Amino acid sequence: MIDRFVFRHLRGLSRKSHTIPISRQDRVVIFSDIHFGDGSDNDDFAQNGPLFHYVLENHYLPGNYRLILNGDIEELHKFSLKKIIARWRPAYRLFEQFHQQHRLTKLIGNHDYDLSFKKRKPLGIPIIDACTLDFNGNRIFVFHGHQASPFYRVFQPLSSLVVRYLANPLGIKNYSVAFNSVKRYKLEKRIYDFARQEKMLVMIGHTHRPLFESQSRIDTLKARIDKLCRLYPRVGPHKQKEIELRIKEYLGELQKLLLKKRKKRYMESLYSEDPIIPCLFNSGCCIGKKGITAIEITGGEIELVYWIDQKRPSKYFARKDHLPIQLNNSDYWRVSLKKESLDYIITRLKLLS
Repeated sequence: MIDRFVFRHLRGLSRKSHTIPISRQDRVVIFSDIHFGDGSDNDDFAQNGPLFHYVLENHYLPGNYRLILNGDIEELHKFSLKKIIARWRPAYRLFEQFHQQHRLTKLIGNHDYDLSFKKRKPLGIPIIDACTLDFNGNRIFVFHGHQASPFYRVFQPLSSLVVRYLANPLGIKNYSVAFNSVKRYKLEKRIYDFARQEKMLVMIGHTHRPLFESQSRIDTLKARIDKLCRLYPRVGPHKQKEIELRIKEYLGELQKLLLKKRKKRYMESLYSEDPIIPCLFNSGCCIGKKGITAIEITGGEIELVYWIDQKRPSKYFARKDHLPIQLNNSDYWRVSLKKESLDYIITRLKLLS
């Protein structure tokens, strides 16, 4: 019953969404869950502010990217809009430049939902519910993700009050999907089932967990370990030593991730016993301890990227795969986590759904 109600709402959201045609020559970057605050110790975005600003100003703006801000840009559950804009005005100026060049799309989230009731939006930048990227007639449906929860659909105004005046002062965080693995899994599975049924790619944020082709980091690690095990007997002794070291690294990371999982039934992120359909993507968030994640679409390929700060320790600086690439001579580096052809993903989606 709940799924039917949500699916009907998402279909309507998709039909009414703003369509943006994109080709192989176009460049798109999608950020979600920035959570602009007031710059205080209670502002989760504060530590990544300089990194985010530098990447926008020195990579995406001059690189002619279309910028899609997929919800929860302002953290209105905790801070006033006036304080947010005053603190992060340089970032808003960059948004204005994208907007003036017709390269900005700003979507609503649950933490900045109150903006939908304001006639005058921050700095005059329009905010819409969702958008659809049209790639050669194939739909890529982009929305924040809270719309798939019946709770947010019905109780959103009440939720904002509870978070601001009760949960936040008491330091309660598990009210959010991002801090609750059970809620996160259920929401992702519901959206995955919708995308599979509609045979289209869906791009969300909201859960703060990066997903690529419907797979989490755990799924990706397992697949890479299996691939290396198959390769091992077919290579020479020198290459085998490299494979052994890489498998050891992957196993170590996998064990750490599995130890974090408290609910065994939600340990796996696979949403079906059937072959996983590559229909669900998540750009992650901009409030990570090590850096920020985003999804890029360039040259007909889709890529999950991770921007990190050299001043903060990161495993990627010590590994041979996913080598970081420095941006100019700054402290900021770009890591390509996963990359695939859109044609290949769309073909798999059509044939396996």
